[in-house]
Amino acid sequence: MARHRHVPSSNTESVLDAIQFFADSANSVRVFEALTAGPTRSRALAEETGASRSTVARILDAGESRGWITSEGSQYELTEVGEIMIAEFRAHLLTVEGVQHLGDAIEWLPAPVHSLDYRHFRTAEIITPKTPTPSRPYDHVAEKIRNTDEVRSLVEVTLPRYVTLISEQIDERQLDTELVVEANWLEALPVESEQLPLLRARAARDSIWSYDGDIPLNMHLFDNSVAIWLGEERDDERVVRGLLVSEAPAVVSWAEDLYEDYQKRGELLDPMMLPAR
Repeated sequence: MARHRHVPSSNTESVLDAIQFFADSANSVRVFEALTAGPTRSRALAEETGASRSTVARILDAGESRGWITSEGSQYELTEVGEIMIAEFRAHLLTVEGVQHLGDAIEWLPAPVHSLDYRHFRTAEIITPKTPTPSRPYDHVAEKIRNTDEVRSLVEVTLPRYVTLISEQIDERQLDTELVVEANWLEALPVESEQLPLLRARAARDSIWSYDGDIPLNMHLFDNSVAIWLGEERDDERVVRGLLVSEAPAVVSWAEDLYEDYQKRGELLDPMMLPAR
């Protein structure tokens, strides 16, 4: 039987007290962040943070008593522990900010996306299919396809609208495009599907990979952004709830790595393997 390690209440109280030092006062955060620039005088800290000199003095005294700040005369600087404390607390604030920004959308994120730190979603755009424009998420992807130089898609299935649009853009302006899609879906395409000749033409350009397995999300990589489809399971059916769009470097880099991983494990599609009419 696994044993759970008991954390002494005194340790818990000490940890909570350390968190409370920052959580109870935005001025504490501002003073410590100002000190990350290097040794600073108390008067300069008051001017930079907008806090009163008495408030700054109280924060500095409390920081010194904890061993997070050291001083020489009226000049103060962070200790190594102090630098770690403010960096970790600031990271926590950004994570909470990201969670709050996502709101309900956090429940619609595909499972792989949860491996990212939520702080990277603070600037993400959440586009939902609300009245009077329920097509907004679909229109956004279409507009990006029209105005980008490169499109890479990792999807369970392809939508006829995008297949047609991408083919048009390839013909008009040599759009650079790649697609990784589930092999089972390709094999199940009916011979009368209007997508078949368009996909076959793209496969002839060595730009489609079939993946023999489940792809756990649908996303599109553009020049400097990624669009991830949001959804939820309802009555054994996946319902689209919107689109998450991000230009955050960490999110784009993560998406690129994920795409490349599935591409490497996929197989370059032979156009002759597609059903023929």
